[in-house]
Amino acid sequence: MSIAKWDDSFKTGYEPVDEQHTNLFAMVNTLHDAIVAGKGTDALAPALQKLAHSTIEHFAEEEKLMTSINYPGFPAHKAKHRDLTHQVEELLAKFREGKLVLSVTISTFLANWLRHHIKEDDFALIKYLKEHPLQKPATASH
Repeated sequence: MSIAKWDDSFKTGYEPVDEQHTNLFAMVNTLHDAIVAGKGTDALAPALQKLAHSTIEHFAEEEKLMTSINYPGFPAHKAKHRDLTHQVEELLAKFREGKLVLSVTISTFLANWLRHHIKEDDFALIKYLKEHPLQKPATASH
């Protein structure tokens, strides 16, 4: 059962970001399905680790894009990335130490955060990108 359903309402119109978002939705669903199925730590740890790694990579890509277009919302957007990254790293550490049992509350939180972040923050970023397209570097003439 999908907890994070991807549909066209999440499309930003910027293919690299949309592709990464689609993958993040799939990973949240994989983690959720493993939790609901009562999978053990051996199954949950790789799913959570993959999701954490992919999320951090996605944030880095978005931040690179933001700096390349001098996005004025960069500081606030980056702060939201940093907050979620910190929360996920804490969850991962507690899970590895056996201090946390993953529950649907965690996958629900991740799915809700992802949906909200895309609709609010990422849509604003892509709107700005469309209004201020990336400048192509001038080619050297010989």
